Amino acid sequence: MIKKYLIKIKKGQNLTAEEAGELIDLMSTGEVFPSQIADLLVSLNTKEITSEELYGFARRMREKALTINTQGLENIVDSCGTGGDKTNTFNISTASAILVSAAGLNVAKHSNFGFTSKCGSSNVLQSLGIELLTNPQEVEKNLKDKNIAFIHAPYFHKCTSHVNAVRKELGIRTVFNLLGPLTNLAFPTGQVIGVPRKELCPKIAEALKNLGCKKAMVVNGLNPVMDEISICGKTFISRLDDGKIDNFEIHPEDFGIKQANLADIQGDTPDVNAKIIEDIFNGKISGAKLDIILLNSAALLWVGNAVNSIEEAIIIATDIIQSGRAKNKLNSLRVKY
Repeated sequence: MIKKYLIKIKKGQNLTAEEAGELIDLMSTGEVFPSQIADLLVSLNTKEITSEELYGFARRMREKALTINTQGLENIVDSCGTGGDKTNTFNISTASAILVSAAGLNVAKHSNFGFTSKCGSSNVLQSLGIELLTNPQEVEKNLKDKNIAFIHAPYFHKCTSHVNAVRKELGIRTVFNLLGPLTNLAFPTGQVIGVPRKELCPKIAEALKNLGCKKAMVVNGLNPVMDEISICGKTFISRLDDGKIDNFEIHPEDFGIKQANLADIQGDTPDVNAKIIEDIFNGKISGAKLDIILLNSAALLWVGNAVNSIEEAIIIATDIIQSGRAKNKLNSLRVKY
């Protein structure tokens, strides 16, 4: 059954949303050989992914996953990079998620271990002493009690268990890097998603729109390439707002932020990255590492309807750190020090 899809993809032909969903069904059965899954993932990399394919894959993964009840919670947001940009930055989206939760936003942070990097979001969360939630009830309780929950994807997307081992062995970016942020089971209404190529931004924004997201920024730092809003140069953004998508570029100096070098925002191991986040929240680090957290947190505040502009959001994010609220929020989430 999977062979007909492999043939189609190898010819450079696009899948319909329904066909993409059927592929997820096939890969989740355990009846497809790992070599076939690897062939499929590599073949998908050789053609340009479409927004319809992304929508079809993500929709079916959402349907097959565990359900999280978020009734009564408004403006749930998520900030997530898709990884594999090879820049070795510290975990910017994870730090931003904690910061904006200190501002009162409801944050459902989709996380996973690194497949193409040494430190994914789940890796740094463990080093910070923050629990990875393993079932819907824990997520629901944390969202209601702490207004933030870290959703470790493998526990909730059992349908991809047969794919994950293949991804790890391949060690390259695949379509599943893009699908992670699209399959957050808290169904956030606001998202900031970082991608490694600007061509992906409008496609993912369109998929988010079709999946029901209300407000989003899909971002790609341009030079050097990174899956964050960059302070090293321009960032391309596809912005979803009220059903409309517009595309534009920004520069850190547009917001009074000094342009930095990539080395200024790089991290290393999970323990090193955890220490960077701690030191930023404790006011021990200023400069580029602080600036990139402020700018990316500002985008998250915007998609969460907490502000009307990025400029306003940067002021709020700065105050959250200076007042100690970010540090206090981090410490309240830790189960061990």
